[in-house]
Order: sequence, then structure tokens, then C-alpha cells
Amino acid sequence: MKDLAHTSYRNGHFTVNGKLLAEPTSSPDTDLNNAWSALGIELPRFPRMDRSSKLVAICGSSFFIEGGALAGHSKETIGMVIMGKHGSMDTDSKYQAQLDADNHASPGQFVYTLPNIAMGEFSIQHGLYGSGLCLLNNAPDLSQMREACVILLHDHGMDAIVCGWSDIFADQATATFMVVTERTLADWNAAELEKIFNDH
Repeated sequence: MKDLAHTSYRNGHFTVNGKLLAEPTSSPDTDLNNAWSALGIELPRFPRMDRSSKLVAICGSSFFIEGGALAGHSKETIGMVIMGKHGSMDTDSKYQAQLDADNHASPGQFVYTLPNIAMGEFSIQHGLYGSGLCLLNNAPDLSQMREACVILLHDHGMDAIVCGWSDIFADQATATFMVVTERTLADWNAAELEKIFNDH
């Protein structure tokens, strides 16, 4: 799977296809901003997005820039499979804290209190119309990811899947994304993928 398009984010350490684009600082929020800046993509709403949506945008957007694995690909046939442990808990906890402190919370924050909102933000950002699936698990489950990709490719008519793990809570943020196609499924090597998903 040497040609597998993939990205990795580990608490500020951001790579695209193994190339380092950003390194950790002393601030988790600064880390997210630095990783996004490294991609050189303009997105005015990025500062207003919750941290989970930012992480998905960071790790998925490199596939769509010029020269990316999905650049010029039909937006109607790109699906998504995103797995994580905490869902929207990072935003949920902030929302609850604001409710407790002020007896009200921002509607703009409430919008992000669903685990699949990050996928929605990403789909809007890139104009995607394909099928998607948001899964919760304690750790990346490559077998379950593969099964979900098979369903989207074979039963839902997708040609490519943005697939991966994205999890953020408190000061911890980890993500690994890859592009899955029929060729990727044919070359699927669990041992190689385990190294990519568990590389710290």
C-alpha cells in the first residue's frame, strides 16, 4: 500500500503522506491552527468551527487540494467513513459548562453537539454529496472501517471514500485519514494500516 494517500495528526504533529507539515507547540488550539495554515487553504469559517470539525477538515482537506488524491474527482461519488471514541463530547462539555456558568449557551456552539456534525461541515466545505457513516468505537477498528467502505463502494455507488479515525477531547487530538477505493480494498494490508493508524 505504498501509494496510499493518508494523513496523520497527533497532538500537533501533522503529516501528509508521511511528510511533516506542522509540529506541536505549547497550545492545542494553536496546534490545530498551525496544521490548517500549513495546508494553505482559505476557509473563512474555520475559526468558528468546533475543534472536532477542525480536526476532520485538517486531515481530510489535503486530498482535495491540487495534486491531492481526490482533486477533480466527482463530488457525487465520494463517501465518508469517520470513526472516533468521544464523538462530540469535547464540544458537549464546553456547552454544558457555559450553561452552568451563564444559564444559557451560544446557539452556534449547540450546532456542534452531535458526533456527525464534523462530517457535515467537511461535506459542505468540499461540496460532497456521497453517502457517509459516523461510527463510535474505543479505538480504530480497521476491520469495521473496511466493511463500511465495502458497503459504500458496492451498495451505495461510491467510487472513493474518505475514511479514518478522528478523536478529540480535552488536550488530546488524534486522527488518521486515508482514501479508500476499489484498488485500496484489493491491496488492503491490515499490518501496514495498523502501523499508519498507531504511529505516534
